[in-house]
Amino acid sequence: MQVIYDDVPFNKQLVTLARESRGISQIELAKALGLSQGKMSKIENGLLGLSRDELNNIAQFLEYPVSFFQRDEKVHGVGLSEFYHRKRQSVPQKSLNKIYANLEARRMEIAQLLKSIDLGEPDFHYMDPDRFNDDVPRIAATIRAAWHIPKGPIQNVVEVIENAGGIIVPFDYEGVNIDAITMFHPNTPPLIFTNFERPMDRIRFTLCHELGHIIMHRKPPGEDTDIEQQADTFAAEFLMPGDEISSSLGELSLKKLASLKLYWRVSMSALLVRATTLGKVNAGQSRYLWEELSKRGYKKREPEELTPPKETPNMLDEILKLHHEDLGYSISDLSQTLHLNELEYKKMYSSQPSHLRLVK
Repeated sequence: MQVIYDDVPFNKQLVTLARESRGISQIELAKALGLSQGKMSKIENGLLGLSRDELNNIAQFLEYPVSFFQRDEKVHGVGLSEFYHRKRQSVPQKSLNKIYANLEARRMEIAQLLKSIDLGEPDFHYMDPDRFNDDVPRIAATIRAAWHIPKGPIQNVVEVIENAGGIIVPFDYEGVNIDAITMFHPNTPPLIFTNFERPMDRIRFTLCHELGHIIMHRKPPGEDTDIEQQADTFAAEFLMPGDEISSSLGELSLKKLASLKLYWRVSMSALLVRATTLGKVNAGQSRYLWEELSKRGYKKREPEELTPPKETPNMLDEILKLHHEDLGYSISDLSQTLHLNELEYKKMYSSQPSHLRLVK
């Protein structure tokens, strides 16, 4: 994986990753370094090496320490669900490349931190929809039962997922219309990189949608399978079990949707979709209510007073706090461990009280 030239080792994949994480094209980097694009391309493909000065110049321009490029690590791509979902997005490829590169950089950093932490085995049971005759609501109900979730609304979705061993990571998608992307690799728990600029009711549904992918989608689906719809169905049943909510969805009005939202902690739109799916409103009633939501601008943003309070992820902060307090890492130590400059480390990470155990 590493290339050695003039006694300077470097990982060609990490050169590309660093460049894309800064939103810089290959030709832009080459120009900044006074190189031809042809040479830069060959460097990234492992056909040419780097002198010590060239590696230092790349590190300085991309604002990573030299050690970032000298790790013997394999770079991973996005997961199965994102592969299918991104076909629906009208997002420039350069923007997606920057997002994916930063996601992978964060994944590698978290994997490094987890080497000293005993999180135990994540409690995410793989349930192939094919084995359940595509009965996605049954899968969602099974997970609720396995996690001992009581009847009624889930009060804190973030806490439920992190208690099961997932790590929810706030992530800045820089204005790109993405709610969350999950990375789930061997030897690491699921990492759900989440856009917390959204309203909390939308975040809760998004997290349960991603949970549906984690539980159900670990192999390519059949040609007729829409895994995004399956994940939506899972999220709806997980948050609003049909046998519990169905009796409440009759004779719907905007006032009733608002009341149900306060109780179930989901959006009015999600409740209306649920009512339609469960056959509690007919086509005419559904159309009328959607028109009313649209007139009030609720399809874009529902009233703030109806939005559930923020649910804050804690797992990553606890991992960092453990390193600082139990292991005695300084900010400088952690910056070096994660191959980041100190300024970027401070921007990316913070720490809170820890209840985790060290690896023994």
